[in-house]
Amino acid sequence: MTSQQAEIDEVGLDIDGPRLRAVPASGRHAAQIQACFEGAPDYFARTEGRPPGPDAAIQLLADAEVDDHRKVFVLVPRAGGPAVGVLDLHLDYPEPGTAQIGLLLFREACQGLGFGKETTAATEAALARAGYRALRLSVVDENVEAKQFWERLSFAIVGRLDRGVTVYEKPLG
Repeated sequence: MTSQQAEIDEVGLDIDGPRLRAVPASGRHAAQIQACFEGAPDYFARTEGRPPGPDAAIQLLADAEVDDHRKVFVLVPRAGGPAVGVLDLHLDYPEPGTAQIGLLLFREACQGLGFGKETTAATEAALARAGYRALRLSVVDENVEAKQFWERLSFAIVGRLDRGVTVYEKPLG
């Protein structure tokens, strides 16, 4: 068994798509995650009003490290090469049997290539195999393209938060 496979087994989810694989992230992936963040300036402009900070990846990994139900993955091409995206997944949140995507982000150069659809399908399949019943996510109103993306993937609106955020959910299985 490779060390990478041991990492995936430790997390308990094998998120493997046709062109990308999700590698459980650790501190050694911080530079790759930061490069993905910096490669997606439009996302940060829409959602935070500014570029990602120089320690955004380190902060993401530190936040996930103290939460046993939170798993961060770097999304890497099967053919090799640098990470093209990041998946931040909260397990058993907001309730047992539900997982929530905190972030699914791709470098802008890798957007529009079907990676999001493939990664979502692989995530749904992995979660369903692990016994999860639903996948949930939230999108800020300013991110119109993301709302359209999730609706195309059959996520339904299940709520609104008072901060201009729409909550989507999709049953698994």
